[in-house]
Amino acid sequence: MLEIRHINAAYHKDYPILYDLNLSIGRGEKLVILGRNGVGKTTFAATLFGMTPIISGEIIFNGTDILALPLERLHALGMGYFMQGAPVFPQMTVKENLRVAAGRHSLKEFSLRLEEMKGLFPILDDASFDQMPAGSLSGGERTQLCIAMSIFRKPSLLVLDEPFAGLSPSNAALILKILNGYQEAMGATILLIAQDRYMAKGFSTDQYIIRDGKINKDTL
Repeated sequence: MLEIRHINAAYHKDYPILYDLNLSIGRGEKLVILGRNGVGKTTFAATLFGMTPIISGEIIFNGTDILALPLERLHALGMGYFMQGAPVFPQMTVKENLRVAAGRHSLKEFSLRLEEMKGLFPILDDASFDQMPAGSLSGGERTQLCIAMSIFRKPSLLVLDEPFAGLSPSNAALILKILNGYQEAMGATILLIAQDRYMAKGFSTDQYIIRDGKINKDTL
């Protein structure tokens, strides 16, 4: 499904961050990328969505070269992205945030999709959250909302950058349950980027590690 071939990426060409990255992810796989702070995990995720300048290499998604494509086109192809920090529109309500994520869905389509998602997300199954400003949510609630926004269009590939960061064990377990539920329901491919090896192992036993700007199979 996703082929990353000889990617070199940098914010300045003389100071590359990612070196000759190669990775293949098959349909329906759950794959984890581990690494400590500052090794390029977020840069790697951003590179997949055209947010980091590419010096050389290819990224192929379902047979399409996606390097020159805008973010909206990537979403249309079936790629979803949870960004580190779970950013939302704080002045907008929970439902308004989801409406933005829905893109061109009609109101009827939006309502149907929202009903489908309520079984996965406690925050969506509680009417008291509908009109609540997203900026007033707790960290765990905001993470739920951001993941819900990431999967609203039913992406076949979901990339998540540090979804467990700052969460309590109970909230982290809930997020893990949501991700597994989505993968099982949709047969989606999930690429999870994390620091916590224990939590990641609960999601997938197929793990890689970023170190010195390169990705290798995790042998631990």
